[in-house]
Amino acid sequence: MSKLFSNSLLILGIIEDVDIKRIQKAEYFHRSYPIDDLVQSIREKSLLQPIIVRPVKENFEIVAGNRRFDACKNLGWKKIICHIVELNDKESFEISLTENIQRKNLDPIEEARLYEIYVSKLGWGGISELASKIGKSVSYVDRRLRLLDLPSDVVESISHSLLTPSSAEELITVKSKEIQSYLAKLIVEKKLSSRQTKDMVNQMESANDYESFEFLNGTKIIDIDNFTSKIFDKSITILKIASNKLGTLIPEIEENWIIYELLMQHKTVIDNRIDILIKQKRKL
Repeated sequence: MSKLFSNSLLILGIIEDVDIKRIQKAEYFHRSYPIDDLVQSIREKSLLQPIIVRPVKENFEIVAGNRRFDACKNLGWKKIICHIVELNDKESFEISLTENIQRKNLDPIEEARLYEIYVSKLGWGGISELASKIGKSVSYVDRRLRLLDLPSDVVESISHSLLTPSSAEELITVKSKEIQSYLAKLIVEKKLSSRQTKDMVNQMESANDYESFEFLNGTKIIDIDNFTSKIFDKSITILKIASNKLGTLIPEIEENWIIYELLMQHKTVIDNRIDILIKQKRKL
């Protein structure tokens, strides 16, 4: 039996059992996900929440609930209880995208490509409009989109969870695609954190240090260990200079105990950072 239904999305619709053969996945959201646990749950407790679909010609398109649909299909169900709502393409895309983000079904690159589809391919709105629709900040959406500008091998590393988005974002300012690729390999091989990656890129760019990169028959080669060691050395040297300057300054302002304590704290932080970098360098 059909009945009126309203959910948190403030969408009115009806609840009906729909023939599974009449249900299809949306064009941009047809990836399959692991469903073993969900299959077992539905087998034991049945489907507790209807999937959301919209009418498309003579059939229905999934708006939210791809995993539940796959699980019911795996169980051999002939019909699925659905929340049927009238939505246009843009509204359906926004709800599907929001659900996938909330359920963490997307890797960072899949997420970025869906943002690109919304903004560029389909032209439904700018970054700020998209951000407000999905509950993310403008800077978050922009950073995700910029990941797509990285070389294909770097993008693949992000997609396969070898390289974190935060580390990859630090490579965006590096002008050379070749160097971006090699730095990404270095980060993965040395298991560098995003903070270490940021320090490395900043030191390299500030010193314009590209001598560790050699050209051979048009192919760029990098001595990873040597390059990493040089970056550590430069970072340690800069921190030691700062520590020495503070060490000279502190005795002169000993009478002003507030500034004295503040500078002592800064010096301790710098000295601790030096010790950490030295230990990390020894692991190379």
